[in-house]
Amino acid sequence: MKNKIKVSLIFVGGLLVGALSTFIILGQISYLQYRDFFMMSAREQTFIASELRANRQRELQNSAEANLPGIVLAIHNDRKLQSASGAPLVLREIRDFYERNSLPIPSEISVILIDVPRDH
Repeated sequence: MKNKIKVSLIFVGGLLVGALSTFIILGQISYLQYRDFFMMSAREQTFIASELRANRQRELQNSAEANLPGIVLAIHNDRKLQSASGAPLVLREIRDFYERNSLPIPSEISVILIDVPRDH
């Protein structure tokens, strides 16, 4: 009987230590992802501010527009990006960008953007 209690206590203790370790590790991973995202966003904003300050709006606009097909293809081809809560919104905004500015949707992404549901 003592053996069963001892084994049970060791098992429960191991479960608690494992759960606590997992919680700490996953929390740290989440923090690192947020940190990297924040730094990338800060660098992007600094780049945009520099380009606008140097009166290179047209080059900035062309660069941003040239990146749109790559963004659509990245979301379409990556399961993790597809499952992100904001993915449909981003795809809808890109489709709306082309429509609002009367620009033709590039052929490599037109089929993808046509399938994006309309906002109600």
